[in-house]
Amino acid sequence: MSEIDPKLGELIKKKRIERRLTQEEVAELVGCHPQYYKNLENGKGMPSLPMFCKIMWTLHISADEYVWPAQYTDNPTYKSLLNLLGQCDEYMLSVLLATAEALLTNTPNKTNDKTEK
Repeated sequence: MSEIDPKLGELIKKKRIERRLTQEEVAELVGCHPQYYKNLENGKGMPSLPMFCKIMWTLHISADEYVWPAQYTDNPTYKSLLNLLGQCDEYMLSVLLATAEALLTNTPNKTNDKTEK
């Protein structure tokens, strides 16, 4: 039996509210009973891995937000990029990857410039 983690419920509730969805709407989108979804939000259960993936996909949550919640939590640009990446097809992802690699390869490290000023 898996351990119940209240952080998951808090995260999915926050994201559902941000997306202006009701619990019933999310339950319908992920294919579960509304009471089951409500219980997840209230920390009264843990979803199976397939259900976890459906919920994360539906609410546009990166698994990183759950696994490493403290990383980049204060950076809205990072969060926006993660949400947009989840909506891209394979071609779009390959273009974005090539662009990011080119930026990182051809741009001097800006973090040193900011700390020296």
